[in-house]
Amino acid sequence: MGEQRDWLTWTPEIATDAACRFYEQHARDMQYAASSALILDQYEKLLRSIGNAFSDIAPDGDPENLFPEFYATAKHMKESVEELTPASAEIGVTRSVENFLVYVSDVISDVLVVCPNLLKSQEKVTLEDVLQHGTIAEFISWAAEERVAQLSFKGLNDIEQYVTKRLGLNLHQGDDDWASLNKGIHLRNLIVHRRSRVDGRFIRLTGEKGLEKGGVYPTSLTDYVRTARSAMKIVSEFDAKVLGKFPVERRTTVGEKWYSEGRWGPEGRKSISKSKNPSA
Repeated sequence: MGEQRDWLTWTPEIATDAACRFYEQHARDMQYAASSALILDQYEKLLRSIGNAFSDIAPDGDPENLFPEFYATAKHMKESVEELTPASAEIGVTRSVENFLVYVSDVISDVLVVCPNLLKSQEKVTLEDVLQHGTIAEFISWAAEERVAQLSFKGLNDIEQYVTKRLGLNLHQGDDDWASLNKGIHLRNLIVHRRSRVDGRFIRLTGEKGLEKGGVYPTSLTDYVRTARSAMKIVSEFDAKVLGKFPVERRTTVGEKWYSEGRWGPEGRKSISKSKNPSA
């Protein structure tokens, strides 16, 4: 027997301030993505309850003939949800990636503020850039955000090199999660800068076969969930390293509105059989 963690919904009990902001945003985004489907599900459950209650008096025993407008509304709602799913998935992928990138720049900023000796760098900035900020902390935050944003167009490997150079820590542990988030970043760039229309660069960076240049990439909820889950796992594992190495602020997450033990109870874990597919 082994254990598997529900990284999509689980949050640790102790985290940096940067991670807490990341988890809070992740929870809001997940609630938004699920809201339409949840509303439709509740409406359909209500219709089934009404149907069962009035089936005896309904024409031909079909409650839809008794309340046709209710069933027409449910059909329209379902069609709308299905039609908007690709757009919701695009929003989800984009927000997940942006949330991750903001976390990276935030945590770098927080570490550099408490450990200014790490500021030694060959990166060039103008005097104007420096004078635009009232404090060194504000300047550090701006500089980190700018650098991470620039590197995001190249991919995760460049971001990791920057993080390793700055903090001396590896940003990730598992290759599968890294690959999923890397694809999410390339997909986010395609969504934001090309309205999801596939180009040669996207095909080259992702290695996906069968894509037609100029065609719209069919972003799915699976793309969103994979991106969000991998971002959550990478942040959780990396944040623990930061807490163990630097004197940054530590926050207790239990009791926060967005805190979650995961769908599988305390620690967000469940037992899995070695004979079964652990990714199921």
